Amino acid sequence: MSALLTAYSPSGLETEALKVWDAFCENLGLKAYYSDKIGNHAYSLGNGETKILLSGHIDEVNARVIYIDNDGNISMTSTGGMCRKSLVASEVVILGDKGPVKGIVGKKPIHLESAKERDQMEDFDSLRIDVGADSKEEVTALGICPGSIVVYRRTVDVNFGANKIMSNSLDDKAAVYITGMIMQELQKSVAQWGDKYTVIGMAAAQEETGCRGAQIAAHNINPDISIDFDVTFATDGGLGIKKEKQGDVRLGKGGVIMYGPDKSIRIANLLKEVCREREIPFQSVAGRAGGTNTNQIQLMSANCETMLVSIPNRNMHTPVEVCDWRDIQSIIDMTVGVIEECRL
Repeated sequence: MSALLTAYSPSGLETEALKVWDAFCENLGLKAYYSDKIGNHAYSLGNGETKILLSGHIDEVNARVIYIDNDGNISMTSTGGMCRKSLVASEVVILGDKGPVKGIVGKKPIHLESAKERDQMEDFDSLRIDVGADSKEEVTALGICPGSIVVYRRTVDVNFGANKIMSNSLDDKAAVYITGMIMQELQKSVAQWGDKYTVIGMAAAQEETGCRGAQIAAHNINPDISIDFDVTFATDGGLGIKKEKQGDVRLGKGGVIMYGPDKSIRIANLLKEVCREREIPFQSVAGRAGGTNTNQIQLMSANCETMLVSIPNRNMHTPVEVCDWRDIQSIIDMTVGVIEECRL
């Protein structure tokens, strides 16, 4: 997990994290199944007629440099879901042509703010990145130009308390990790199910910029069944999230089996059966269609039954997202169980 989280993977430039994913799958001896120009990478087990796609998206939220002034101050534009509240006075990394460059997002001292300014949120285009340069020329000499990608500085703690993990980009590298662990476990039991299923584990690209990778992969792979993994909002952190609107979702109480127009009730119920029989903790919640790759896989495949299983996540799209290892393990266990027992 640490290697995935440390690797940079903004939408459209997932290369570094994909190397980690590829190395893991190749070391397991998995068969390279599918890749494309947008950046989806998939590996497979089994040779059965029914194609089961397991996936998580490997890209992370990001922004891009849009302007550099003569004093070396850098402006950025939102291109992939970074939280502007979290960006104020934060540390970032600009992925320039000559490598990563550390930057800080400036903040007007509170002493100099008007009463109105103290209560309002900065516009994205008012934020400025400082990389320690005194001029535009110094900035460009670092390999930074309009279009360079901005990501959060790495903040990874895989032992955050007794059971939790804290990092940026847990959305959705936690799901890529889950996909890899499921493939590793299924490799041990392939003799039980391999004649019935071909299981495809995929790291998907460009979800944060419109679920673009999933659209292409679904069209080309054309799976029969898809179980997509993504994060969902934990509502138990005392942050004022309305459970009446988002459901009762708690860290450490199990993976979240989702219900909604793009989620199969049949598969949801099968997963719940496995959880009850194997005493795997789980939660369930209702959600709308869209917002994740699940919807695009449903729409872009010829005839695919789709499911979404979610990881409770606090502080989504900030540098300090929090997930729970117990939820991660429950998702691994329920998915392995439903495939091993050939219930799909």
